[in-house]
Amino acid sequence: MVKRPTENLLHAPAEIWLRRLMINHLEGRARFPADMGLPSAAYRQLAQRVLLAPVPRSHALRQQDDLLTLLQHSRRPERQGLAEWLQQYMVPRGAPLNQLIAGGSLGFNHLWQDLGLSSREELRELMTDCFPELVRMNHRNMRWKKFFYRQLCLAESGEITCRSPSCEQCVEQETCFAPED
Repeated sequence: MVKRPTENLLHAPAEIWLRRLMINHLEGRARFPADMGLPSAAYRQLAQRVLLAPVPRSHALRQQDDLLTLLQHSRRPERQGLAEWLQQYMVPRGAPLNQLIAGGSLGFNHLWQDLGLSSREELRELMTDCFPELVRMNHRNMRWKKFFYRQLCLAESGEITCRSPSCEQCVEQETCFAPED
């Protein structure tokens, strides 16, 4: 029997987003590796924490998960570094959002798409609720994946290297920043 999350925790913003990402994954809207890229025990714990009832995963979706696991295997150190960096900006009780966002950042589409969200604006809501300091830091509204990696480069964190010397001189500047609303 799956434990039911306590009523108070279900309504905390991080819990709402964790549940949403879990459901997006289970229903095939998100693109995560097997167990959402989490260790199996952590994945089971998350499912117990945020789901009211178990949701079965189809064979086709499990195959997709396995393929993504293979494709992302060589990027595990990069994912871990990004997850650790995100953790320092995450709201309390937000874990494992940092790991899920890091895993989604390794995807092939826009981050909001790989997380199964409906728009970039919805991703900004998630970031505002769960990583508010990063939202303040991203005052120019840079696309989130680009922002994350740019910040890692500025912090000189290990093996992740910047693709351009500065945003102001980059030929892809138009694609990095979203238009102001």
